[in-house]
Amino acid sequence: MAWAMTRVVDHTEDLMEPIEERRRHNEQRIAWQMRRVAERYARKEKASKSGYQTNDEAYYESATLGQLLPFVIASIIDGTVLEQAQEMINDGQPKGSSSPAEGGNLLANLIDIKRGYLQLEQDDQMILRLRHHESFTLQQIGQVLECATSTADRRCDKSLRRLQDNLGGISPWQ
Repeated sequence: MAWAMTRVVDHTEDLMEPIEERRRHNEQRIAWQMRRVAERYARKEKASKSGYQTNDEAYYESATLGQLLPFVIASIIDGTVLEQAQEMINDGQPKGSSSPAEGGNLLANLIDIKRGYLQLEQDDQMILRLRHHESFTLQQIGQVLECATSTADRRCDKSLRRLQDNLGGISPWQ
C-alpha cells in the first residue's frame, strides 16, 4: 500500500496520457508493478507466518553482483557444481521453503546468481562474461561488439539490470 501511495503523482500523470496507446501501455506497466508488489508482500507474509525472518529477503545490488559474477562465471566455465556443494551443506538439516539466499549464505547467493545468469540471453551472458570475468575495458567490449564505448557501457548496464531483474529486481524497501 505504501508503494502505491508514494507513486500517486507519477501514476496520475501516466494515466492521464492523451494518446490512447501510451495510456494503455502505462496502465499495463502499473498493473504489472502492483502485481509484483503484491506478490512480494504475500511472500513476506507467508514467510513470517511460517516462522522465517522476513528482514533478510535477498535483493542484489549492482555492486554485489559485480563482485560475485566473476566467481559465478568461473564456476560455469570450469564446470564447478555449486548446487551439489549446497546440498552437502544442507544434508541433515530440515528443508524449508524459504528463499535460497536467506541469511546471507554466500554459496546460496552464488547459486541464485548462477541461475539468473543462465536465464539471460547469450548476448547478455557474453557481455557480462567479458566485463566481469575477463575484465575487459569498455573500449575492448566496444571493439568486440563493434560499437562505440558509450554504447558498450549502456549494454553492460542493461545486461546487469536484466540479471538483477531475473533475481527479483531492486529492493522495494530502499
